[in-house]
Amino acid sequence: MIDQFIKQLGTGLEQAAETLGKLPKEEIQAQLHQVAQTTLSKMDLVTREEFEVQAAMLAKYREKLAALEARLAELETDQ
Repeated sequence: MIDQFIKQLGTGLEQAAETLGKLPKEEIQAQLHQVAQTTLSKMDLVTREEFEVQAAMLAKYREKLAALEARLAELETDQ
């Protein structure tokens, strides 16, 4: 995944190389940021917030599953 990012970033830099020498530092940084952002958006990534939401949901469902398994075991021993 990192190799893919570097490859795509390199391609974007090659495309912008001719104009970069004529631009001020701030504009170069903005273009590099845009190239990196575009490259990352093409990759199948999730944000930290999305990951944390999914992790919280998974923890919640694990707790529910454990409670249901305990309840099932209790019902099986009652019979």
